[in-house]
Amino acid sequence: MELNGAVAIVTGASRGIGRATAEALARRGANLVLNARTAKALRDVVPGAEIVAGDVGDEATAHALVSAAVRRFGRLDLLVNNAGVGHRSTLEQTTPDVFDQVVRTNLRGPYLLMRAAIPAMRAGGGGTIVNIASLAAVNPVPERAAYAATKWALLGLSRSVLQEVRKDRIRVIVIEPGSTLTEFGHDPKKLANAEKCLTPEDIAATLVAAVALPDRACLSEIEIRPTDPP
Repeated sequence: MELNGAVAIVTGASRGIGRATAEALARRGANLVLNARTAKALRDVVPGAEIVAGDVGDEATAHALVSAAVRRFGRLDLLVNNAGVGHRSTLEQTTPDVFDQVVRTNLRGPYLLMRAAIPAMRAGGGGTIVNIASLAAVNPVPERAAYAATKWALLGLSRSVLQEVRKDRIRVIVIEPGSTLTEFGHDPKKLANAEKCLTPEDIAATLVAAVALPDRACLSEIEIRPTDPP
């Protein structure tokens, strides 16, 4: 995909991987529609970007994001489903309300965004969807059962959707980061050898490289981890 002039939606764009991705795409000349829960959190991310605040688990937010892209820029080329929440507790300690919230953000959100974006991409002749999962999508993680379950499910959802839309020239890419310095990942102030962790910029660079491949090539699943984990 040629990123210069491409139209991209990035969810969870106010911080961490989402913000680094938005900034990386902007440097490559992409036109951006950015999402976070509040507009205030997005105002200093990429000047001039379209801002659509809201909960990604709300169907109206998904449609508003896609509509904003098409209304302002005329099409949609790239969707980055990055918004996510983490939770740490044993299964017994995880309340139904917490479990539902993790599922709503980490799984229902990407489902709604993909469902809204695919018709717009198809109408434009193709596009690319990137879902940010985690190495928790392929490895058991104690005290992260709710989070891991959503990432396993997101991987399965992504693999299946790729088979549904690849003939429409729509690629689906899943990125599974390991230990990354984000607010709900690893706090550098509390972690020894934090410099060994991945950074949000590492994930953004990986995403840009995968998306920038020729449209005939789909790097469908990427595991990225620290070379020497902390």
